[in-house]
Amino acid sequence: MALKRRGLREIGESDAENYFVSMTDIMVGLIFMFIIMLMFFALKLDRVAAQGADVIKSFTTTEDIRAKILNDVREDMARKGFLVQIFPEEGVLRLPESILFDKGKADLSRRGEESIATLGQSLYGNLLCYTKRAAGSPITACPDSPHTVESVQIEGHTDSDGTDNANWTLSVKRSFNAYQFMIESNPNLSSLLNRNKYTILSISGYGSKRPIQPNDSDDNKRNNRRVDVRIIMIPPKVTEMRM
Repeated sequence: MALKRRGLREIGESDAENYFVSMTDIMVGLIFMFIIMLMFFALKLDRVAAQGADVIKSFTTTEDIRAKILNDVREDMARKGFLVQIFPEEGVLRLPESILFDKGKADLSRRGEESIATLGQSLYGNLLCYTKRAAGSPITACPDSPHTVESVQIEGHTDSDGTDNANWTLSVKRSFNAYQFMIESNPNLSSLLNRNKYTILSISGYGSKRPIQPNDSDDNKRNNRRVDVRIIMIPPKVTEMRM
């Protein structure tokens, strides 16, 4: 009987020891799986963070490119004696009425035609590498860039003198005449397309509804009478970025 009891005790101790070993193996396996999962999610988070940084960088780079385009156009015009303002954060190049039109008139002055011709030539040279070209356009070597121009809007603005209807009409006529002469003097401009293969040039007239200063003095009214050229660029899609 003593031998029998001792045998049972040894068997029981062996089973307990095997059970403990099994539980230890299971715990080690669970911890190993947990570590693998942590590493997986850490890599995923790191990749998401990197993509987010690329997105932020792409916006900054797009804005930098647009600012450079605006500055280069301003310098091109200054060399020809036309002083214009740029507002990089808004993507705007501003031409005052004084170099384009006589007060209350929609037809470009002689100096206005010269300034618009210079503007069109500079825009073509500086936008060429950030647009697509229509079939048959001159072939130009450009660095591959995912940053593209969506549109270039020629916007007419007036002061508050006169009726709203007259101001709307005047602003639209001015933007159209500026656009038309720009194309006539630089035909290749019409071949520049956005990524959807639509022409980048467009016109709009805002009358007196978008003043940059209150219409309460002659100087302020003179500043409000203007043509803005607004460049709209779009950053690359996430799928176009290097992962």
